[in-house]
Amino acid sequence: MSKAPSNQALRFGDFELDPRSGELHKQGLRINLQAQPLQILLAVLEKPGEVVTRDELRVKLWPADTFVDFEHGLNAAIKRLRDTLGDSAEAPVYIETLPRRGYRFLLPVQGTNGTAAGAAIPRAAFVRPRLVLLSAGLALTLGILVAALIYGGRYSPHSSAVTMKVLPFTVEDGAEFAPSFSPDGRQVAYAKWDVAGNFTANIYVKLVLGSDPLRLTKDAGWACCTTWSPDGGRVAYERCDGPRPGLYVVPALGGTERRLTEAYCMGISWSPDGSHIAVVHSDPPNSAGAIFLLDTQDLSLRRVTSPPGTDIGDRLPLFSADGKLLAFVRASSPWVTDLYVVSLPGGEVRQLTFDNTEIRGLTWTAEGRHLVISSHRGGGMSLWRVATTGGAPEIVPVGGAETWEPDIARQGNRLAYRTGGMHPNIWQMDLDSSHKGTAPKPLLSSTTGEGGPQFSPDGTKLAFASNRSGSTEIWTCDADGSALIQMTSLGTLSGAPRWSPDGRHIAFDSRSDKHGHIFVVSATGGAPRRITTGDFEDAVPSWSRDGKWLYFASNRTGSWQLWKVIDEGGEPVQVTEHTGYTGFEAPDGRDLYYVKPGEPGVWKKPVAGGSETQILKTHINAGQWVLTRQGIYFVDQTGLSPVIRFFNFAHGKATDVAILSRPLPPEEPGLDVSPDERRIVFQQVVSSEQIMLVENFR
Repeated sequence: MSKAPSNQALRFGDFELDPRSGELHKQGLRINLQAQPLQILLAVLEKPGEVVTRDELRVKLWPADTFVDFEHGLNAAIKRLRDTLGDSAEAPVYIETLPRRGYRFLLPVQGTNGTAAGAAIPRAAFVRPRLVLLSAGLALTLGILVAALIYGGRYSPHSSAVTMKVLPFTVEDGAEFAPSFSPDGRQVAYAKWDVAGNFTANIYVKLVLGSDPLRLTKDAGWACCTTWSPDGGRVAYERCDGPRPGLYVVPALGGTERRLTEAYCMGISWSPDGSHIAVVHSDPPNSAGAIFLLDTQDLSLRRVTSPPGTDIGDRLPLFSADGKLLAFVRASSPWVTDLYVVSLPGGEVRQLTFDNTEIRGLTWTAEGRHLVISSHRGGGMSLWRVATTGGAPEIVPVGGAETWEPDIARQGNRLAYRTGGMHPNIWQMDLDSSHKGTAPKPLLSSTTGEGGPQFSPDGTKLAFASNRSGSTEIWTCDADGSALIQMTSLGTLSGAPRWSPDGRHIAFDSRSDKHGHIFVVSATGGAPRRITTGDFEDAVPSWSRDGKWLYFASNRTGSWQLWKVIDEGGEPVQVTEHTGYTGFEAPDGRDLYYVKPGEPGVWKKPVAGGSETQILKTHINAGQWVLTRQGIYFVDQTGLSPVIRFFNFAHGKATDVAILSRPLPPEEPGLDVSPDERRIVFQQVVSSEQIMLVENFR
C-alpha cells in the first residue's frame, strides 16, 4: 500500500488535512482538532489500508520516560478523533478498530494534485502542527501537556523514587462527584447520582482503604458541595432542590441532619476553627453572588467579597489550612472565571489568574503556598498549580483532559478528583394533533455534549451548540441529524443559537472576553459579526418576527432586563422594567413573552409598549420553553421526573406531552418545536463520572 504524500494537503472523504500546519477542513470549513487526535490521524493517514499498532501510537504520543495510563489515554484520543470526523467504532467509515492490535484507515488518501498517496509524511509533521496552532508563548506549556498530561498518567516531577499512582476510588454504578477528604485524609465524602430519570443525588462517605461506602442522606433532589468539620465528625453539604433544599450538616457516621440555611450550590468550606462555613449568597436577591461567612452557632452572615454588579458573581470558597486566606473563583460570565484570594478577616482581594476561562474546582496544597485548580486554560479540563504569590500556572501532570473538582488531603499525600463528565445530548420525538409525544429517540450525541437545538424557519435544518471540536461552538445540521457543519471557531463558550425569520442568519451569544455578547453569523458560513459591546453580560438572543431587531437579556443596569437592538448593531433599547430574561415575540408580532430570573411563570407585554401580564405561573427554567401560535411548550422539573408540558392559549390549561426517563440540564437552552409542530427536540443528560485517587501526590 502506498503512503501519504509529504508536500501537499491530504484528501479523504469530505475532509482535507494539511500535514505541516495540522489544519483540518471539511467542505472548506476549518475544524478544530486537538494535538493527540491529530497525531493519530496523521499516523493512520501515513499508511492507509495498513494496520497502525497501539504500540506504534504509544511511541508517537508519549515519550519513553512518561508514565501514563496508556490504555485510557489512547482510547479517549481515538474517541475524540472519531467524534470530530463523525465516525463510529460500530460502523466505521474512516477508522477501523482491530481489537488488541491497532487501527486501520479505510478510505483512499489523495494529495491535492489528485494523485494517490506517495511519499511518507515526515516525522517532523507529528510535532510541528502543535506549534503552529498555539502562540510561541504557549509552546513550552503544550510540550509539557502532550508529554505528561493529556488523558492521564502517573508521573512525579519532583522525585523519580516515588511514583504517583492513579487508582479508581469509586466503581459503583451511577455518577460520583464532589470528593472531599476528611481532615485526617482517611475518608472521602462525595455525592452520587444514580443516573435515573431525575436529578436526585445523595451524600456518601467511604474509607480510602475500605470497600463499601456509607450513605448519609436519602432525600429527593440534587445534593452537592461537601465539606468536613475540622474534627472530622460531621459533613456539611448543600441540597439544591427537591422538597427540602438547603445547607445541611450530618454526622459522618450517619444520623439526624441539621438544616443551617438556604442553599446556592456554588460551593462551601468549613473554617479550620469550626466557627464558620463559607457560603455563596445573593444580597439583595438576584444580585451577583458573593462570599459570606455563616456563623455555625447563631447562623448570622458576614459578607467577605463584593463582586462587580455586572459579574455573575463569586463561588467555590475554600479556606487555607491556617484560616488566614480564603480562595475563591470570580465569574464575570458563565464559564468565564479566574482565581482570587482574600485575606481574613476582611482584607485585600488579590487576583491570581488572568485566563478568562472555566475553572471547575480548586484545592489548597498540603504546604499551603499553592492552589491546584481544574481549568480549561490549556484545552480540556486539566489540573494546574498556582502560587499564592502570583506567577504563571504550572501544569500538574496527572489526571488528563477530563479532570474536575480536585481535593488534596492535608495528611497522607493524596489527591482525589472527578473524571469524566455530565453532558447533554439532543433527542427528538414526534407530536400528534393533541400535542402528545411519542417515545423519545436520540438525534445528536457525542462524548462531549450537544445543546441548544433550534429548527430553521422552514424546518429543514437545526442550529445547535457543541463541544465536539474542543470548545463550545455553533453548528448546523439537517433536521435528521446529518450533514454537520461547524459555523464558528471562536475557541470559547458560544451558545443559544437562533435563526433569523428568513433563515439567512443565526444569532448567538459568545464569551470573546470577560463577558458574553451577541453575535450574528451567516447561515452559509463566514466570520461572525459582533452586535453588542460593553463591560456587562449580554445573552440568549431572539429575533423580532420582522427580522429587524434582536432581543437579548443584559445586566447592564445592574439587574437582568430584556433589551433589543437593530440587527446591524447600534444603541440598545431597554424593553422590560421589572426584570426579564429569555424572551420571544409572538408569531403575530404583537406581544413579547418572557421569563424572569428567579421567579416562576411567563409574562407578556405589548411590543408597542404597555404593562406586563403574567399568563403562566408554573416554574420554567430560562432555556426550556418555546412559544408557538397555539401555546407554550415547556419543561416542568418540579417532580422526580422531568415532564414536557403544553400550555394551550385557547383553554388556559397545561397538559402533559411526555414524561422523560432522563433528566434535562437545569438552565441551558434546550427545547424547540418544528414550525409545523409535528416534532420536538430537547436535551437529556448522560453521565460517565467516577472519582479517582492519586497516592504519593506531590
